Amino acid sequence: IGEQTKAAISQDANITVVGFQQDVRPYYLISSVLAFPSYREGFPNVPMQAGCFGLPSIVTDINGCNEIIVEGENGLIIPPKDVQSLARSMTRLLEDANLYHLMKSKAREMIVNRYEQKYLWSLILKEYEDQIQHANVS
Repeated sequence: IGEQTKAAISQDANITVVGFQQDVRPYYLISSVLAFPSYREGFPNVPMQAGCFGLPSIVTDINGCNEIIVEGENGLIIPPKDVQSLARSMTRLLEDANLYHLMKSKAREMIVNRYEQKYLWSLILKEYEDQIQHANVS
């Protein structure tokens, strides 16, 4: 972060800088939305964690993020490195209470339904069984 940005952050009463934290749960609990404008990720845990706390997410259209967030359902997806899209999306969720509450109501459910560990294990098991069956037929 540039010095000018650091100075602006330190002077903004709406921004609290807490540094590295072992336990981020209290911060999710006091948040309304997750803004996660990453340039690249593998499979990001942050939007999943936020979703578990019922937070809609604003993420960039990159692998991983665009698999966890479904546009207009549990969050918004913006182009990478597009500050204006990020600002518009944040404003949109602040001003459109219906959209915000719709996304908030779906955020946790979508994460639990799509990424619950037993469900993922069942998908992996099915894939192995399909591969074994395919190998036996060939």
